Amino acid sequence: MRAYDPWKRRWLDVEIDLPEPKEGLVACPTFFDMHAHVRLNGQEDYDSLEKAAIAGGFGAVLIQPNTNPKLESVDVLNMHFQLAKDKIVDFYWSVSLFGELEPDGKRTLCYSNDGIEYDTLKILNAFRRKKPHLVLDHSQVHELGGLFYEPTPIEVPKRPICSEAISIFRNVMLGLEHGFNRFHIQHVSTKLSIETILHLRKYAKLSCEVTPHHLFFTMDDVKNTNFKINPPLGTEQDREALLEAVEKDLVDVFATDHAPHPEKPNDFEKAPFGTSGIEVAFSAFYTATECLEKTIEKLTVAPRKILGIEGSFELDSVIVIDPSIQWVVDAKKFYSKGKNCIFDGTKLRGKVVGMKRSGRWVYWDGEFLSDEE
Repeated sequence: MRAYDPWKRRWLDVEIDLPEPKEGLVACPTFFDMHAHVRLNGQEDYDSLEKAAIAGGFGAVLIQPNTNPKLESVDVLNMHFQLAKDKIVDFYWSVSLFGELEPDGKRTLCYSNDGIEYDTLKILNAFRRKKPHLVLDHSQVHELGGLFYEPTPIEVPKRPICSEAISIFRNVMLGLEHGFNRFHIQHVSTKLSIETILHLRKYAKLSCEVTPHHLFFTMDDVKNTNFKINPPLGTEQDREALLEAVEKDLVDVFATDHAPHPEKPNDFEKAPFGTSGIEVAFSAFYTATECLEKTIEKLTVAPRKILGIEGSFELDSVIVIDPSIQWVVDAKKFYSKGKNCIFDGTKLRGKVVGMKRSGRWVYWDGEFLSDEE
């Protein structure tokens, strides 16, 4: 069968024994999601997240620190280590920029401020007291509030569409002044933010990611609370700028920002932010970009390089994709406990069919396989 090696950027002909024969399938390395959330406390846990990740083709996931309680202490971190022990998926963690933990470069790979409210003084003080390391930056001027960007045609509190770019500049420059020079900007949502990142690359080692929903939808598509995400959806001009930045490789990584909630209320002001997306991310990225090779590269090689994790294309750990199938998302059927999917009811192209880990098929065509199968 055909296989794509994203490290060498070339197609190969390989022999892989499939659980059942199917025409038109392609193989590639398992994906790495460097932006996902686990909830615990009766919501998304490591068992449900693992199943959702496998169904989406992800063999490794980086957890963000806004858990309850936050990833800010050794005791909390050890609890997560124990909960994620002996999983098929490789779990890694980012630790809060505002807590007592430092990344060890092995299981805790970086700092993050994602999902944690902060102001200018709080992040400045964090840079003053922390040892420099890679920072995953959720760029937001929290002081401004607002649920959606100002041009969004619904009646809710709003924030300036320039606020993300302002925060990117502020946070990177404050960090640089205190010895931090590696930043990864999360879920970039506007044209101005892309332009700001390109400018700041003159001064710092700056990478960035986009989510599938920011490549797919705009503020004019908002129709229910599943479209309440953070950062909000931009304009059509913003969406086109993000797609152009992907095409030119100005955007490094595709990440899901998987933010599961069991069910959202219909009230925009009461509903939490976020969309459950790890099971549909590959399909949404591929549908939006129409480029299979680039989609694979930005879900495999790029996140591992940024996080310092070695990787190569090994036939004993692969996923198998059907790139031609078209299907409609039904969030009620998700393995994730989060049914709040912005893509619910959307027709997408391409789907993960199976995953092989350490020489054993663990998932095939919607079924999880035991050791005996």
